[in-house]
Amino acid sequence: MTDPTTALRAIFDGHPAAPFLFVGSGFSRRYLGLEDWAGLLARFCEPIEEFAYYRAKADNNLPLAATFMAEDYYEWWWKAVETKESRDKYSGLVKNKSDPLKIEMAIYLKKFSLIDVQLSEYAEEIQAFSEISVDGIITTNWDFLIEESFPDYTVFVGQNELLFSNPQSIAEIYKIHGTAATPHSMVLTQADYDEFSEKNPYLAAKLVTIFVEHPIVFLGYSLNDPHIQNIIMSIAKCLPQDKISSFEQNLIFIQRVKGQEEPSIEKATLQSGSFNVSLMVAKVTGFNQVYEALSGRKRKVPARLLRFFKEQMYDFVQAPEASTTKLAVVDYDRLSEMDDIEFVVGVGVAARHGELDTKIDDVLTKRGYAGVTADDIFHDVLLPDSKFHAVALLEGAFPAFARSNRTFLPVFRYLNAAGIVDTDGLNASGYVGAKKVVGKMSGQDYFFSKAYRRRFDENFKGISTSEILTKASNAKDALLMLPFQIEEDVDIDCLREFLVQNAEEFASNSYITPFRKLICRYDKLKFGF
Repeated sequence: MTDPTTALRAIFDGHPAAPFLFVGSGFSRRYLGLEDWAGLLARFCEPIEEFAYYRAKADNNLPLAATFMAEDYYEWWWKAVETKESRDKYSGLVKNKSDPLKIEMAIYLKKFSLIDVQLSEYAEEIQAFSEISVDGIITTNWDFLIEESFPDYTVFVGQNELLFSNPQSIAEIYKIHGTAATPHSMVLTQADYDEFSEKNPYLAAKLVTIFVEHPIVFLGYSLNDPHIQNIIMSIAKCLPQDKISSFEQNLIFIQRVKGQEEPSIEKATLQSGSFNVSLMVAKVTGFNQVYEALSGRKRKVPARLLRFFKEQMYDFVQAPEASTTKLAVVDYDRLSEMDDIEFVVGVGVAARHGELDTKIDDVLTKRGYAGVTADDIFHDVLLPDSKFHAVALLEGAFPAFARSNRTFLPVFRYLNAAGIVDTDGLNASGYVGAKKVVGKMSGQDYFFSKAYRRRFDENFKGISTSEILTKASNAKDALLMLPFQIEEDVDIDCLREFLVQNAEEFASNSYITPFRKLICRYDKLKFGF
């Protein structure tokens, strides 16, 4: 019997493109302990009617049941004492009857995070997931587990954002059913699904190249899911007959074996009227078998960097003022002589990299910092002296950071160096990108996870930074406790030393999100206003 990991790895290794994942609710149920769709609806029925009532009224059509629920929930939400805090905070977002239900569901989902998984029995498994090599992830999930596992991937929310943007099909996450970060984007009711179905042909046209050119691994879905079947069929119907076979070979559904069932690789068929689509079903004992197969092929260039190259080239080609003078093959020794190159990519002998880095730094200083990445910023802010020219960085790199889906990024060091020392100065400045980055972080409890407040209060409250580091069981434990310290108790130098010493450990694993948040707190405490 063929081992599923071996069989899957052979498929992935034999394909010219890296896989895409298509991730469903089963993924969130496994790692976050979230309910299935019916269970989630039932959770919010407590103040209105029993869920069985709505389910029966809708003839077991869950989107329609959600519609009936949303109507009753709307009336209760506007009057209930329990929802006053939500009304005070979010009433301005309510545009139709389904929004209060979506808002409360979003509040609930925001309580779950990657950190919860890292402290659970699935810690090693989610770590393996974060290390897989995929070009992108498509998901119908509303929670944040996927983007927290791949913080450098660009996120597109909903059909509209995907349809009217320019995705590069690499280092990207497509949340096609919306996200809890923007409740109105969540596909929940019958009206939402009707609108989604109307745009399915356009979405299919947008995804067709991905499905033809990449292996598509479905994780956390049932073969019987009608919404996934509709998407697959819509894409298949966009294809000419000679492409159907390669399309079918790219479809791989992952199922966990039950009871005494043996792991296997099987064929299955989806049918819609007279139209059939064949696909592969990999039955595995655990998702680790899939993650191991997906980790087999390592990139020589990080996916986020490849995406940056593709995006810059796309922008160059699409720009109405595009000129051949902006595109050149330049000899290494002439790099610093060129005045009109907007984008620098260096490929050369390793022995010359140090000298090349110096030349590229000179070029960037003169022409803008558009090529600087978020990773560069997180590294630089911990250095004794910044390697960047603050004004050039704020003008060249931060506008792009502001347009991304990234919420947190060190910014105060560079504002401080540019002479911006208070909010009035920032508002009066021309650093639009930096303003947006600061705005994203303002008023958010983004430095810590509330789930660990009790542990901090019981064991670490009121002690110094160095005492927390001594008392914590390990660096990961300290990472979760340090954000709770009140500002007056934080030893800035001790905090920086902890971040520097553990940068290598945290930079490449699933603790990268809390690590980066703590760096942002250091940046604000050290350089902020």
